[in-house]
Amino acid sequence: MRIIKDKLRVVATLTADEIERIKIQYPSKRRNPYFQHCYYQRKPNFFAVWLLPMKGYVYRHFNAMLSFNPANPPIEALEIFNMIEPERWRVSRLDVAFDFITPYEDCFLLPPPTNIKINRYNTTMYYGAVRSACTVCQYNKQKQLKEVHGVDSVPMTRVEFRLKPKLKPITQYDKQDFIKMEGFRFVSNTNEMTGLRCLLKSITNGKREWRTLGRKDKQEITAAVKDRKTDMLKLFLNYIEGDIDGFMFDGLTAPLIIDESYHQHAG
Repeated sequence: MRIIKDKLRVVATLTADEIERIKIQYPSKRRNPYFQHCYYQRKPNFFAVWLLPMKGYVYRHFNAMLSFNPANPPIEALEIFNMIEPERWRVSRLDVAFDFITPYEDCFLLPPPTNIKINRYNTTMYYGAVRSACTVCQYNKQKQLKEVHGVDSVPMTRVEFRLKPKLKPITQYDKQDFIKMEGFRFVSNTNEMTGLRCLLKSITNGKREWRTLGRKDKQEITAAVKDRKTDMLKLFLNYIEGDIDGFMFDGLTAPLIIDESYHQHAG
């Protein structure tokens, strides 16, 4: 198993000079109804930067937004990120991905005992409403790597926590910012769940839904999983050895490469 930051979206209030520098290095490529300036790059590595929001109430909170994948960050995104002090960046979205080396068909994710909404689209499971502070996504990573990137891999299941906090500085993250993971439990092999395997398989393959299960079935599954599995928050904290700062900044530091054209413009 490994745990990574799969997507990071941060915002900041930049000075006029800082904004001009980004605009020179990354000219606007596409129209955007929400920002005056937008640069978007899909290949070889995704990143996007948006500048100068159209709406005044957004402008009061930030005037720049940067999004990229920290697990495979393009140097351009790291240049922008390291252009200012890290405490000036505030997080608007953070995806934390758990990759389990197990076939998708053999695993099960137990949600906390709440009325959380669970939807299934094709083979992907979504826990929580789209606009909620945390949405959890479970899908066949082996299949995605093959279909999207043409890469053959070992059987792999991804559980992804998509956290959307209230613009907290990236330097101030602590355990509480990951509390939404608490209570979720992952069963990597449903063969372990004696007497419940068929029931769990029917949920995983979409034949039955968690919300339609009877109270007795839910209680039996919850008790069996809790007895065997630690919750995802504890799993996360153990994996990073409690070093939240190290996790947040892993892969984000890089030498700042300054474009000579900026110096000429500034001069």
